[in-house]
Order: sequence, then C-alpha cells, then structure tokens
Amino acid sequence: MSEQSIDPDQPEESWVDVGSYGSLDDAHEHALVALAMGEAVRVEHGGGPGEYDVQAEPVAAPKISDELVQYDEESRVEPVLPLLPSNWGRHPAGVLHVLAWAATLLVVFRFQAENPSISDRFASSSVGLIGRGEWWRPFTALFLHGDGPHIVGNLASGAVFGMLVSKSLGPWKGWAMILLAGTAGNAITSWVTWPVPFSSLGASTAVFGALGILSGIGIVENFREKVRMPWLRVLAPLLAGMVLLGWLGGAAPGAGVDVFGHVFGFGGGVIAGFLCRLSDSPEPIEALHRR
Repeated sequence: MSEQSIDPDQPEESWVDVGSYGSLDDAHEHALVALAMGEAVRVEHGGGPGEYDVQAEPVAAPKISDELVQYDEESRVEPVLPLLPSNWGRHPAGVLHVLAWAATLLVVFRFQAENPSISDRFASSSVGLIGRGEWWRPFTALFLHGDGPHIVGNLASGAVFGMLVSKSLGPWKGWAMILLAGTAGNAITSWVTWPVPFSSLGASTAVFGALGILSGIGIVENFREKVRMPWLRVLAPLLAGMVLLGWLGGAAPGAGVDVFGHVFGFGGGVIAGFLCRLSDSPEPIEALHRR
C-alpha cells in the first residue's frame, strides 16, 4: 500500500482522520482493516515526523474509527508476567530423616511381634482417647502396624511423600507437620466415631497427611503467581490430591481400612501445608541465581 490516496478522485478536503500511527506499517495495517469493511481510505503523512494518518470519507469515518478501536483492543497482548521463584525443592530431601522414621517403624513392629499387647495399649481408640483420656493414642498409633504388607506399603509411600514434603518445607519442619497431620487425623476420627468403639493403627494417616501438605503447598504456590489463573487451576493440587486419596486411601465397607483416618489426615495436611507455605516468603530470585 502506498502513501497515496486509495481513492484519489475524492476531494482532499472531504477526507478526515480516523487514526494516527507512529509507523507506516501500523498505518497500513489499520487501513487494511478499513478496506476489509469495504470502505475507501488513504494513508497520509501526519503532523509530526514519523507520524502517519489514516483518512476516510466523513460519512464512513465514525464507523471506521469504532472498528479500528475495537481492532486495537482485540489485538492488544497483555505482557506475560514472570513467574515467582518457586519454593519447591529449595531444601534437602531429608533421606536421613526418612531412614530414621523407617527404622523406628521396623523396631516398633518387632516389639509388636514379641508383645502383641502393645497394639491394644497404643493404637488409636475412641474409647481410649475420649472415654479414658489416653491422649497419646492418636500419636503412638502412627508407629504401629498390623502385618508385613501393611508396614511395607506405608514405608514405601511414606518415603516418597515424606521426601517431597521435606524438599519444600525442610526435613525437620516437614516431618513435624506430617506427624501432626496424622495425629490430628486420628484424634478427629476418634471424636467423630465416639461413642461407638473404634480403633486403628498404622502410619497411613500420616502418609495421607503428607499428601495433603503437598496439596496445600501447591494451592498457595499457584495463588501467589502473578499470572492470572482460573480457580480450577489454582485448586488443581487439591483436586489431584483428592484423586490420589480416593485411589490409594479408599476401600469398600468392611475392608478394615481406616478411611476416616485417611480423609481427616489428608484434610489436616492440607491446612498444615497451606499455613506453612503462606507464612514462608518466596526465596528471592538473586538467592536462586547464587545456587
């Protein structure tokens, strides 16, 4: 497109400006929009250096001007904001903590085999906790197991989720939150089932607490991003955790699985992870670059 009138037969004084642009390419681009409407336009030098005006007949000018404004609005691309530096993986995985936790479970399991009464005295129990005030039961139950497959499954899943939590919160803080979520899950289960006698044991409540912690952390990480996200995406870590909870922690009625403990442990973990990450400022970008 040249800078000459597309319709030179029109008298020059009858044409009016419908847009001014800082480059010839921009002017030609907007002139093409008007041509696509079936209107005659032309591009002329503007009032200042490097300025170009798109002109049209007075009758069509308002319509063309509105169309060009809409075109600019639709073509405007919002700048992509940089992502905040993530706190995922800023801490060690806490392998020694995992080994210490696994060794504790195995030692306690050995004692259980030699003295079965340990399970009765230290398992989570609604009657024991609420009826007799045995406050330690929700915690001690996390270290007891019913059989070999039970402890092997909890060791494997607990090691994976435990190391992920440790990498985000730090080993000491992470494992403290895992045990706290598991203890809270057992305590709430006893309270919900009381006065019906209910007892359970196993580290799975804490394992699902770890899964909940990861979900809570993920919610805060997504919420802090400057990039606009739909709420469904912000809550995606929670939804993913709930899917895993249903897949790994669900069971048919009468299967002997503490579903209540899994659900409440997961819920306690979500709250713990959310609050821990909320109080934990993102690591400065400069600090990440120094690593």
